[in-house]
Amino acid sequence: MCAAAIASALSSAIPRGLNLPPLDHVDWREHHSAASRLRPGGCIQPPPGRVTGSVATYAAVAPGARSRYAVVPVQPPRRQRQLTAADLTVRAALRRRGLVWDGQRDSTPFLVPAGRPRERHYALLGHYAYRLFLRDVIKHRGDLRLDLLTRYASRKVAAGYLRFLVRAGVVDLVSRGRYRLRMPGVTSFGQTLEWYVAELLSREFGCSTAFGIRIPGATHGGDYDIVACTEGEVLYVEVKSAPPRQIVEGEVRAFLDRIDTLRPDLALFLADTQLRMRDKLVELFAADIGRRQLGWEPARLEREIWRVGPEIYLLNTDPDLSRNIRTCLATHFRARGIAVQ
Repeated sequence: MCAAAIASALSSAIPRGLNLPPLDHVDWREHHSAASRLRPGGCIQPPPGRVTGSVATYAAVAPGARSRYAVVPVQPPRRQRQLTAADLTVRAALRRRGLVWDGQRDSTPFLVPAGRPRERHYALLGHYAYRLFLRDVIKHRGDLRLDLLTRYASRKVAAGYLRFLVRAGVVDLVSRGRYRLRMPGVTSFGQTLEWYVAELLSREFGCSTAFGIRIPGATHGGDYDIVACTEGEVLYVEVKSAPPRQIVEGEVRAFLDRIDTLRPDLALFLADTQLRMRDKLVELFAADIGRRQLGWEPARLEREIWRVGPEIYLLNTDPDLSRNIRTCLATHFRARGIAVQ
């Protein structure tokens, strides 16, 4: 019997009140189980046990049919994670620039606890010592011991950090004095840093943010660490958790290439370090600017915050990550305002 005839037969056989989806949304497949059958009177008989109302638990023999058929829901295509209001704002800004983004992201896991501990984790990430501590936690994730976590914090401070991670469900106590990260897929601090900077832009500066963005088909790969929108403008932030000696010319070149694709109003190259920018990174920017013949001259804004191009800033996190980002934002937005002196 054809699928249309079976659908017609079963439509009249389904009892009222039975919560089944419309028959034009089900798939017909051979089913040889005798767990359920069509009663002679024409009603579907559910299998023994509790009736769940799920169409997948029912089977029927259509009148006159030689085969036994089961009603199996057609699985809809897997949907991407629902976009937040901030995501929609970023998506609209990207589309106005000719870039199509529908929520695609870097799938690499990051070190952020769920529930109430997340607030404490966010606050601690504002401290450079905690960020360095987490790098060591990830480095020694399979065999954590306090002695391995005291390079950048005192033993007392490191022990406090470790107790918090245990309470937050991020780290497990394996045996006396030995711990293990519960998130084995976390192999780098970079994605956690992206999350923190995106949260900071949202919470402290009222930006709509999205991080770990992957834009299919975009020139130069379409990988953007953080894109934020505020006051009708687009901010792009590239974050680096590696020390300056591990940042190479190709990363600076890729950053400038992505700026050319996105055309943001403001761009930040943020290195999570308290080392000087002048020693290496300023020189890398100067070299690539010269190669492109842009005519820009890197200039120190203050401390280790440099303006390397029109509304393009290179900054470290000394003395404070939030403070340095605030300095760049204030410089940019004050220049747009009215000055009377």
